[in-house]
Amino acid sequence: MLANHTSILFSSEPDISLLNNQGTTVGVIEIKGGTDPAGALERYGAAKKSFEEVFRRNPKVKSILIASCITTEVQARIQNDPIISTYFNLTQVLSEDSTLYDQFVQEVFSILQ
Repeated sequence: MLANHTSILFSSEPDISLLNNQGTTVGVIEIKGGTDPAGALERYGAAKKSFEEVFRRNPKVKSILIASCITTEVQARIQNDPIISTYFNLTQVLSEDSTLYDQFVQEVFSILQ
């Protein structure tokens, strides 16, 4: 018998899955830590591919991209991409006294509610 609770599942694709109390994936998180601007579009594409696979199974899933390097081009693509619900700059989320850390945590737990 399954327990009636939410779960956070760590894996490779997506990096993190957020499951509701019925075991349904309701959110996914991709973390891209590379800092080379030349690879930023490639990392965005890899995250998008992972998100698309989850969306095929559940189009209502929320997705969060966390990336260390968000170039102007990547930011423009993210903002026009309906598959990416929210995105964060990893460096800013992890910086000391970051309000983005609080926003990220609130976003994750709002998905799980």
